[in-house]
Amino acid sequence: MASVLSEISIDCANPMLLARFWCEVLDYEVREEEVGLVSIGPQSSDATVILTFAQVPEPKANKNRLHLDVRPHGTDQQQEVDRLLSLGASYTDVGQDEDVSWIVLADPEGNEFCVLAGVI
Repeated sequence: MASVLSEISIDCANPMLLARFWCEVLDYEVREEEVGLVSIGPQSSDATVILTFAQVPEPKANKNRLHLDVRPHGTDQQQEVDRLLSLGASYTDVGQDEDVSWIVLADPEGNEFCVLAGVI
């Protein structure tokens, strides 16, 4: 027997702001919404990881210990980075070398994530 990864919870100041951003990034939809909590997931399947954004009072203080990696689907890495920047992402530096194959961005609340090279 083993566990199944079901949900990733992200603390934030504005759950709906981040939910909308990540819905656009991942082609997800809002699954549940209540005061201070929004969960999103794919439109077509229940058998995948859900992202939940929970409102907390304290601001983000340091580099994330856990981050998400996304891989472009049907487009190249730079086109996807450009799309994500237009949605509200920003470039960020977490100490990565200049010659790495991924690009580090931050979501609208500063949570780092990587855009990997290669198309799926």
